[in-house]
Amino acid sequence: MGGARGEESPVTSVEPGQSTGAGRGRPRDASRDAALREAAMEVLADVGYRALTMDAVAAHARAGKATIYRRWDSKLDLVIDTCNELVQRSIVEPDNGSVRLDLGEFLRSFATFLTGPVGKAAQALVGELPHEPELAASFRESFLLPQRDMLRRIIERGIARGEIRADVPIDTVVELAGAGLIYRLMLTDDPLDTGFVDRLLNEGLLPLLGA
Repeated sequence: MGGARGEESPVTSVEPGQSTGAGRGRPRDASRDAALREAAMEVLADVGYRALTMDAVAAHARAGKATIYRRWDSKLDLVIDTCNELVQRSIVEPDNGSVRLDLGEFLRSFATFLTGPVGKAAQALVGELPHEPELAASFRESFLLPQRDMLRRIIERGIARGEIRADVPIDTVVELAGAGLIYRLMLTDDPLDTGFVDRLLNEGLLPLLGA
């Protein structure tokens, strides 16, 4: 994939001890990949997607730009890969045998996630999604859909255990949960804290579920 519009061109220099030949040189260091992704997320949270450059990520990670271009062809590739890797390991699916406990744990974990470094980077991406179709598709796949599916599974387990009725409006509850957290985070000056999460759960979601 080519570089994004307005992005600096890839460089072809190599680091000491590495070769440009295919299949030669030192193998890729997975820990280095992780450090570069973390740097990309931090720069993204700080300056936004449009102002993010490979130079800025390299400087933040104390790496050569060639190191980044050997892994990702463009900043779009880097950000998509970073979203996929970091979001997938951010929230562990709860299964405590209770829909109330599971929803509460999930919402509190997701709120903490949204107010952390990855969540701040996600906020920086939201405004760019209408202009970057590939980024938008990846963001939905890596960020939105896993959380939606996790919520659905929590509710479906509650139905299977007989805690809630089989005809509860699952889609409405899932959408309200996400919308409530994002609204609080991005459109108000109020904190996305445990007090808000508990109100959303006890006054909004659980009554809809009849739990």
